[in-house]
Amino acid sequence: MKRRDFIKLAAGTAVTSLATAKAGTLPDDIDRARIRAYLRKLMPTNKQVDNFLRREQGPKNLSCNDGWTYDSGLGWVLCNSVRGRGVDGTIGFYSYEADGARKVINHADKPCRIHTYGNSFTHCDQVNDGETWQEYLAAHIQEPIRNYGVGGYGVYQAYLRMLKVEKARPAKHIILNIWDDDHYRNLDSWRATRFGQRTFCGYTLPFLRVNVARNRCEHKENLLPKPQDVYKLTDEDFVWNTFKDDPVLHVMLALRGGREAAEKLLPTIADSFGFSPNQFGGQPPEQVIRNMHREAALFASRNIVTWTEQFAKKAGKDLILILSFGRGNIAAALTNKKPFDQTFLDWLKDKPYPVIDMRDDFRAEYQQFKPDVNAYLRRYYIGHHNPAGNFFSAWAIKDRVISRLAPPASVKGPKPEKCS
Repeated sequence: MKRRDFIKLAAGTAVTSLATAKAGTLPDDIDRARIRAYLRKLMPTNKQVDNFLRREQGPKNLSCNDGWTYDSGLGWVLCNSVRGRGVDGTIGFYSYEADGARKVINHADKPCRIHTYGNSFTHCDQVNDGETWQEYLAAHIQEPIRNYGVGGYGVYQAYLRMLKVEKARPAKHIILNIWDDDHYRNLDSWRATRFGQRTFCGYTLPFLRVNVARNRCEHKENLLPKPQDVYKLTDEDFVWNTFKDDPVLHVMLALRGGREAAEKLLPTIADSFGFSPNQFGGQPPEQVIRNMHREAALFASRNIVTWTEQFAKKAGKDLILILSFGRGNIAAALTNKKPFDQTFLDWLKDKPYPVIDMRDDFRAEYQQFKPDVNAYLRRYYIGHHNPAGNFFSAWAIKDRVISRLAPPASVKGPKPEKCS
């Protein structure tokens, strides 16, 4: 899909501009040598870029980059791979349909009414084809569910993929699954800057620049729009000139550099995200910066959900929103800690479509158990959900998904007549 085709969907809520990572300039008295050293350790080698660009290769025709491969408009997509870190120390097998959806196992010969979008908790990392929550749910409702989740995606990337897929292969029902870190990923121009280390998907991506005070949310394209451009990440001068004024980099430098660095960078970060430096007063500068980063990220997600609502309404589609979480935030919910995304939850109240907060479902089940929180969560998590966790997720959402289907799913139909 061309850029101009989907920008119209967000008219009135966002503006577009040429891609650049810059937002606020570094203070004069900041230690630039330390920043260069931080950026240097994030740079890939030429071989790592080769593997990112080449998709499947070798005698077994598999990815040498754990499945992640370059895509200009989305940052990356997935291709066939075998990875480690499966349940009980096993390896996992990952394969994909021609349109990029994860391999459809159940009822692949039937028409598909449900498409799912999101990150690795939608894609279901760390489990095999057929062990995803989509496949468990598809087996139950007796019709296919296509899985367009991609590990490492933020909400914005999932939204862009939805626009691309729905133009080529529309479905009536859309499930957008937002994981806890996905809000922050909306603001990343180069994923590695926030992770602080090299990862298989630690490359550039389309992103958003926000100014909360001005209610502005700017679409920014991938800074490396051509495959050969990715090799620029091996050039230290390019990396420095391109990312030194990136607000997400500034956040990471402030949080990793101690009180002095946080105090120096706070005004720049506040200006970049559209906050007053005193807006979260009475707290240490590091915590103020965390608050600003979080609220800027949640503001970005509110915009993306609004655009998704507009798209669904215009296209006559049914929308379901799922909020999923890593083990840490589920444990926080089970011990009655305040949710980090409270402003997002407040905004989602009274939406005219289902909003499924998976914390509620884990709370309800946990009440039936005596073990402590960590012992309980080991049943379902190995980093991502294990197969039992995906089955739990499928069962948690099944009735709310089925209730949206018209005509109803086969599982809700009349019993077949008995043979005489």
